[in-house]
Amino acid sequence: PLYNGKRATYTSHLQLMDDGYQYEITQGVMTVVPAPYRDHQRLVIKLAKLIDNFLDEHPIGLIYVAPRDVKFSEELKYQPDLLFISDSRLDIDQEKYVDGAPDLIVEILSEGTQMKDKVDKLADYERYGVKEYWIMNPKSIYTSQFYFLQGGQYTLFYPENNLLSSKILADFSLNLSTLQGFLG
Repeated sequence: PLYNGKRATYTSHLQLMDDGYQYEITQGVMTVVPAPYRDHQRLVIKLAKLIDNFLDEHPIGLIYVAPRDVKFSEELKYQPDLLFISDSRLDIDQEKYVDGAPDLIVEILSEGTQMKDKVDKLADYERYGVKEYWIMNPKSIYTSQFYFLQGGQYTLFYPENNLLSSKILADFSLNLSTLQGFLG
């Protein structure tokens, strides 16, 4: 990776020659995004299908999967595994990137990104106003964490009887048992 560890802004990184790697920018420093493992990808695809099917019947916004840049500032850019933007906020959905906080972000834990997802991204998503943040654990769905932004701070919310009801996607619910069984 040519640019790993190099200083950059969102604008300056767009001028760089493509080296074949995906990068995030944290505090103005570029970090290569490692390729995800099998269960990570399977879970992203399954969640995207479930949410996309829901949105077909309830057209309330758009869903994207990585790699899709989310620019929070010139010095902070992430590529969430999955993101949702409500219809009322589609003005942030630009051709090359999302300009600001999506309504919902889902990160799937990987061995190399766990701490970043649970600490750094949690703090950044809270600070920049991501209304709902799911941290999904493909090794054990039942240890996943779900956050909702209230008064500028994240509050954990919990599935009832393994049924996750999104606060942002009204009427969408997800049976965690099904996901755990899907992953084996």
